Amino acid sequence: MIEIQGLCKAFDGQPVLVNWDFSLQKGEHLALMGPSGCGKTTFLRILMGLEQPDSGHIQGLDGLRLAPVFQQDRLCPGLSALANLLLVCPRPTARDRRRALELLEGLGLTETDWNKPAAQLSGGQRRRAALARALLVPADLVLLDEAFKGLDQDTRRQALALTAAETAGRSLLAVTHDPDEAALLAARVVQMPRAVRPDNQP
Repeated sequence: MIEIQGLCKAFDGQPVLVNWDFSLQKGEHLALMGPSGCGKTTFLRILMGLEQPDSGHIQGLDGLRLAPVFQQDRLCPGLSALANLLLVCPRPTARDRRRALELLEGLGLTETDWNKPAAQLSGGQRRRAALARALLVPADLVLLDEAFKGLDQDTRRQALALTAAETAGRSLLAVTHDPDEAALLAARVVQMPRAVRPDNQP
């Protein structure tokens, strides 16, 4: 279980997280919701070690392998979609390649799409390639930061169904503004409140 107690984080004196308590059971799917600016992305970055909290206790992350999907796709633009996926495999095998292609196909990308440089893919195609890359990692915890944003309704539902299936039995934490996404991921919803700022301004 991952357990966080009294987590605090501020930027330039403005609090983002104030005494945030949180827990995630092993194998649980959880959707983190709340108003923009309430610290959802900051919280994910702290879990990934990309930000350091000002105070608080974090337990249960040691030894876990994490696989994130950021709000930005973070693909190498000159590499193909397939090559971008295989970057997460230290020594790609034929099995890794088959698995990568299965994920890309499962997300509606065609063979033509697989072989295009990422820079030539549409925004929705890049989003799905980034999602496939995270799902390819044998991670203990998958972190999704608005991973389905920008996809049309049918493609989004396809991506959500595949993600739910691929992460069954693994822990998943998804930042979303959409209750339907939480439902399709079979995720428990946790509402994150906006931090109270010293000047009481939004």
